[in-house]
Amino acid sequence: MVKVAWIGMGRVGKQMALSVLRAGHALTGHGRTPSEHADAQAAGAHVTASIEAAVRGAELVCVNVYSEDQMIDAMLVSGALGAMESGSVLAIHSTVGPSAVREIAHARQDVHVLDAPFSGSAEDASAGRIALMVGGEAVALERARPVFESYADHIAHVGPQGAGMTLKLVNNALFAAQMNLARDAVRILDESGMDRAHAIATIMRSSGASFAVQRFAAGDPDAIIAGVAPYMRKDMAAAVSAGDRGGFDLRTIRVAGQSFLDP
Repeated sequence: MVKVAWIGMGRVGKQMALSVLRAGHALTGHGRTPSEHADAQAAGAHVTASIEAAVRGAELVCVNVYSEDQMIDAMLVSGALGAMESGSVLAIHSTVGPSAVREIAHARQDVHVLDAPFSGSAEDASAGRIALMVGGEAVALERARPVFESYADHIAHVGPQGAGMTLKLVNNALFAAQMNLARDAVRILDESGMDRAHAIATIMRSSGASFAVQRFAAGDPDAIIAGVAPYMRKDMAAAVSAGDRGGFDLRTIRVAGQSFLDP
């Protein structure tokens, strides 16, 4: 059993935390609203409105808040990082820039910081099938692995600190670009009078297959994109910013996903 603190119990974070509890670990949760606490408390978690109290005594602290600003606020401004135990592990599941991970690690060099962004939905987290992209020390990952395995069935150690976030940002920028390309492809299919679902089923067995194309087999592509646009805008901007600071160039990916950067 691992003593876990969980910061950020929104739609996906709550399901991840519940999976941790079902796996038999001890969990103290902190969320912004009482409604975020209720399900975790009913499942056996201790919940607290104090972010410092949540992390005190934890062997592993997992952070899954919405944005980089919220992550910095939780860990540095609100005092969670300073209240963590020396030698404990911090797993940053939020999608943030690699430089933010390094800033946190520099502030507490006696804490093992893993950047561990994920791909997957709340349903995936509940079923234990999200994918984790982990950067940082292998020994810290092994300490966190029993907890990670409660909500992830793919745990990839992709490199040193910051590598996990770089991979996640590239993945999300690629998805944003593919969504725009797939919408254009669906327009052509519809204008040609094809049965869209049938045509997309054929594409999915062919070289043009992608998750983005599959999303448009049914429904309005514009409405589907509108639903994910807030996340795509946030993550495209984070990818561009990280690239500018870290020296990688998104090039064609950025061009194809530009609509998510436009005002």
